[in-house]
Amino acid sequence: MLMIALTGCFGSKEPEKKVTQVGVDPKKDPLGALGAIGQMAKDAEKAQKEMENLPVVEAVHFSKLIEALPDVPSGWKADDAKGESNQMGDIKISQASRNYSQDGGEGQVRVIISDWAYNRSLFLPFLMQANFSQESTEGYSKGIKIGEDPGREEYQFKARSGKRNVLVRKRYNVEISIQNMDAKTLDEWWGRVKAGPLPEK
Repeated sequence: MLMIALTGCFGSKEPEKKVTQVGVDPKKDPLGALGAIGQMAKDAEKAQKEMENLPVVEAVHFSKLIEALPDVPSGWKADDAKGESNQMGDIKISQASRNYSQDGGEGQVRVIISDWAYNRSLFLPFLMQANFSQESTEGYSKGIKIGEDPGREEYQFKARSGKRNVLVRKRYNVEISIQNMDAKTLDEWWGRVKAGPLPEK
């Protein structure tokens, strides 16, 4: 099944572990939102230029993505990891996923790593979403950056569920979904992803 979430640290260097920037909430900061729109245009222009210089690559075999999935931490159990490769027109994607559950608890985590192979039609819309945020009494949905990698994070307070997507090195989309867990769990599991060794070319 083709899974594309439209909702990047080369070599063996691990991605940044902490959120370094959060998008602007237009309701709370209208002037900041105008600035974010201007920044979004600059980011898009910069990204277009960068994408022109990126190599044409084939998506890595899903076995490589399986290796980047988190190991099973103490106090957790997990299903067998799954992987697949898909093609739709010129878009080729490899993907690996694994479901984790607390041993004796209600917490559940799903991690999906997809190789978008520098596809600009996927990257540019993703980049735009990292500039804006929204928060309410029910939860939040915010654009984030971790180092130079754009992403998006959402969380529902009452359900204690949420999701984080980060596009690592403009290529690898890492998605972490949690249920029955506090929002800080997203940070913990992001730190367990082993995306650093994934190839640049």
